[in-house]
Amino acid sequence: MAASSGCDLLSGSMQLASSERVPGGAEPDREGTGERAPPPGQGWKLTLDAQVHRKALELQQRKAAELKREREAGQKLERRVAVDVLASDWFTPDKQTAHTRAYLLEGLLPTLLPGLEKLLTEAGNRQLLEERAPGGQAGAEQEFNPINYLAQHLMRNHPKICPSDPSHPYTRGLRQVLQQLKEEQVDLEDNRLVQLKLQVRETREERVRAERVRSQVGEMRKEALRAQFTEWSLEPDQTLQLRLVQNALRAFLEISSPDLSPESSGVQYDRELDSTDDAQQTLKQEHFEEYVFSFIAGLPTDDFERFLLHLSLCAQDHRQEEHRERWRRPFSQLFQDCDCAKTGFLDRRRVLSTLEGFYDGCDESVRVTLHNPRSWPVRDPGELDSTIFWNGPSEAKEKEEEPAGETQEPSPPITASTETEPANGEEGAGEPGAPAGDEGRPQLERIEIEETDSDESEEGGLDLTTLGLGEGCLSQLKSQGRLHKVTVPADALPVCVCPLAEPDPESLGPHRGVSAFDHRALDLPQFLQLLDTFLGEAAPDYVVQSLVGYLRVGYRETEQERLMRLEKTRKEALLAQRRLALDALFEKCDNEGSGLLERGELERALSRYKEGAEGGAISRAWQCLGPPRPSLTRGDFHALLQAVISELPPEGGQEGGFDRLLQFLGESAERSLAERSRGAKRRKWLLQIHRAALTGGASLEPVYRAVFQTLHRDAEAHGNNKLISASIALLEGNERLRYTACTAEDAPYVLNKELTRDMAKGVSFTAVDDGKPVHVPRVRLHGNVQFWNTLRPDEERKGSFVAVPLRDPCGRAIGVLGVDTLREPQERNIFLRHEIDFYQGVGNMFSLAFQHVLSLKNILCIVDSATSWLYSRAPSVRSVTTYLMEPAGETGSGYTLRKMMVLDSQTGRSRLLSSPASLRRRDHLFRDYLFKCCDSSEALSCVAYGEQRVAVPLRDPGGRALGVVDLSCGQQGALRPHERRDLQGMVRMVQAACCQLLRETSGLARPSRLLEAEGAGGEERVALLFLRFMLEDLRGCVRRLDHQSFAELKSYKDPPPVVHQVLRAVLLMLHPHWEETPEIDRWSQCRLKVNSDLVRKVLHFDPTARSVQVEREDLEACLAGIPRGEVWKHGSLPAEHLYNWVSVCLSLLEQAEKLRQSREPAPSNSDTLQKDPPHQATGRNLMPPAAL
Repeated sequence: MAASSGCDLLSGSMQLASSERVPGGAEPDREGTGERAPPPGQGWKLTLDAQVHRKALELQQRKAAELKREREAGQKLERRVAVDVLASDWFTPDKQTAHTRAYLLEGLLPTLLPGLEKLLTEAGNRQLLEERAPGGQAGAEQEFNPINYLAQHLMRNHPKICPSDPSHPYTRGLRQVLQQLKEEQVDLEDNRLVQLKLQVRETREERVRAERVRSQVGEMRKEALRAQFTEWSLEPDQTLQLRLVQNALRAFLEISSPDLSPESSGVQYDRELDSTDDAQQTLKQEHFEEYVFSFIAGLPTDDFERFLLHLSLCAQDHRQEEHRERWRRPFSQLFQDCDCAKTGFLDRRRVLSTLEGFYDGCDESVRVTLHNPRSWPVRDPGELDSTIFWNGPSEAKEKEEEPAGETQEPSPPITASTETEPANGEEGAGEPGAPAGDEGRPQLERIEIEETDSDESEEGGLDLTTLGLGEGCLSQLKSQGRLHKVTVPADALPVCVCPLAEPDPESLGPHRGVSAFDHRALDLPQFLQLLDTFLGEAAPDYVVQSLVGYLRVGYRETEQERLMRLEKTRKEALLAQRRLALDALFEKCDNEGSGLLERGELERALSRYKEGAEGGAISRAWQCLGPPRPSLTRGDFHALLQAVISELPPEGGQEGGFDRLLQFLGESAERSLAERSRGAKRRKWLLQIHRAALTGGASLEPVYRAVFQTLHRDAEAHGNNKLISASIALLEGNERLRYTACTAEDAPYVLNKELTRDMAKGVSFTAVDDGKPVHVPRVRLHGNVQFWNTLRPDEERKGSFVAVPLRDPCGRAIGVLGVDTLREPQERNIFLRHEIDFYQGVGNMFSLAFQHVLSLKNILCIVDSATSWLYSRAPSVRSVTTYLMEPAGETGSGYTLRKMMVLDSQTGRSRLLSSPASLRRRDHLFRDYLFKCCDSSEALSCVAYGEQRVAVPLRDPGGRALGVVDLSCGQQGALRPHERRDLQGMVRMVQAACCQLLRETSGLARPSRLLEAEGAGGEERVALLFLRFMLEDLRGCVRRLDHQSFAELKSYKDPPPVVHQVLRAVLLMLHPHWEETPEIDRWSQCRLKVNSDLVRKVLHFDPTARSVQVEREDLEACLAGIPRGEVWKHGSLPAEHLYNWVSVCLSLLEQAEKLRQSREPAPSNSDTLQKDPPHQATGRNLMPPAAL
């Protein structure tokens, strides 16, 4: 301890001395002695430190000298004195006495043996060792007691007081024997010191061996990575892009992540993945090796082997994508050459017809590398005859061959040397045989108005700055991407246009930049995707070259078609611009964002137009709106002004009248600067509710949170900073309101409470019935307000309350938004008119967000029903993943894909992911096929990660993608013919069901009932919608069967087992009481039932009706003996249709039974795809953020 303290003191003194040393000349010396002058009052401290430092140095030197002397003395002693060899007798191989001998050698013998030696020496000096004659003198023996002498020696030479003499030969020998005995003979279990030493030694050796093995494994893995680097398609300087490596690493994590088992963590890298490189950095081979190895050094062997395979598959996909990318430029140039009118569209039907001619002219060896342009996925399922999905192989082939003879003549074979020069569009305009007129001309329904920097309006253009809308409104429209300018050249040739989403800012539709699917038109992304799908994965280069030349020559557009398309484009551009101008004017008039305009104010403004000279025309325009209403929506405002323009006299042209009317209304609705600023802030907050619905992953909680944030911000900024409380109640039936969300302070009293009509108090139902806000300035004096917090005293029940009705697009009430100031202690707690108007806008925006989220959930439910049906019929489909599109960034210019649902291969049902991940395009380059599917809104087939993939878009009624369904067909990659037909039928019915659902939700269509179980509406109807469309389609197929088709069945005397089993299942479905009777067991009786009465019953049978008493287990057993592939191979059209009809009816029976059971109270499974009731979905600790 002293030495340690001395060393510590020395080191501290040395540090102090070094810290005091300064460069020469830095400070003046003291009295010329070379010492630095001490600071005032610090001389004693420097003197003490110097003395301590000097003594520490002396102590260290003295200790070092002593250690040196002892070491030298020991070395001299070893050279001078030999070790006594007699001590080695204590070392024996007997392990039983090893511990005893070790104890004796360590604690007793080093002191006892020298004592015995001295005892013998003393006895020899006393001559007590000699033999004496009997009767001799014994006085010397009586004076000397050897025991006492030995005891005295042991006490005087105790090891703790007087260490043993190291120079004694025998003692040195004992020490060597003791060391050897401890190392070799003592049992490790009883010798803790030796055990610890051996454990340390073994641990060190194990670490060395593990490090050696790890080093060898690391070198082997690096060698494998070096070899794998050459599989990639490298840059010209033999480098690889960093973003490709990062995407491959991220993709492996995604593939290995257990979506259906959250308790398993999956593969973990050694460090976190970096963000995707945007600077186009590249890696050389050695850098690639080190970069990848830093992530996968600790992976288990099996995972590393899978990782190497994954890298190889990614490299293969990258090479294939680069191969396709080489042809994108000639394909794009081909599109521009074919688009003679420069409208940005081509005729889809004409392009498909040209592809059919090219396909027919190819050799058989070339055809196998191409997709048939008459079938899916080149053609959309909606373009094909519905019967083709349910026909047998012979009938389906005939159906596919029918269009070839009608639209295209046979073409010469395509060879490797076929290549043509680009053709001039004008030269081919007058060629004979080209279709003329409207036939084949794309009907353009949406166009995007190209923005221009010019301040002058061209002919037919409209300058929004002349409307008096103000720079603030114009800048906001520009920031939202909704303000564009049309420029029409002098020769009436418009600029290239692209599809645009609906201009309504309140619509929660698809994202901008996504092409809308049109059966008659193709834009550039769709054209490129169509050619990629047609060429497939293995088309040789010469076939691609031949296709480019063939399309350039074969696609022709007449001059009349070109002029008509230009005229139509110009008109649609002006109509789109007019819609934008009307939207801008509506927002200026609706400064508070309520979504409604007062009829009286608008009437007064229009009555002053031209000093009342056009009063008659304006009155007739009001009559076009139908019955008078106190307020106008955005659609009513558009219809009214369009009617006014049509009624006004065409002086100066209709466009001139439109400009003057909008300019007049814009000047009439001019607001003050404070009002414009307030309106701009409120519109910004309303858009945050809009964005929460789009990016919330089909969840209402972000929407609720955004609503409460908006209300509190407005109260702070424009409500005199008063304290408010808010709640949202959704209508259940027509007699009950359930509070599904509220602010944090009211959660214990309001959340999940029910308000019914039979209660004595209920202002909310008044708002629901009247369809307009209800304002209660003094709640304590009203007498019809329900107070949920019964602990609040009556004298504290001061404040105001506003109930705003929530309505769906059809105008039906869905709930109430309530805002009150009961927590405000001041008297300034009455709501002003502009606040109530804004709350009405919040309610409208929440209603749209609610309908959007509800629509997404219903779409997922339809996909779940469809994939469950496909899973039972197409075993080759290994996995199904559903993604929904969400805007990316604040501007919403791009989009991401949120992974919402995956198919559980064990149960055949889809499961919603608890934490759905978002896929960005730059982070998932190897899943770019999903983004291409969304960009073009068309299905595609490709190979990704070594598996055949089919991406199917989920489209809205306008044809734009809302999401995508990713189907994997496994490593084999080939679907059987009947599985492919079933997949096409599923895609067609899913699209039809989604479009019908979205039309009903948006108010464009009324719900139609086909099945009895659909009468319940809501979730139950959505769960049946896919199967209902399947049943309706199959009914149409059965209805189109003629007598000759059924005569084939009746002609069998001894039919194939498949035919008898199918007919038996049909009769068992219609007549359950015929089970195990000759009516269905004997073919002679069965075929007598094949008549018009059977067809009539099939067309009118409702499997969901309560009157149907079918034993589902018997039917399942009957169908289990009918392989789906055997029915397809047999080729009988009636058997195919009837088999599919029975299968769909059985699925409907099962679904209807589940719905009946769900009405009964039973514990729900949160893992399955079921929509929770509102109070469960939103009542999970729903509190506003801390900022509230």
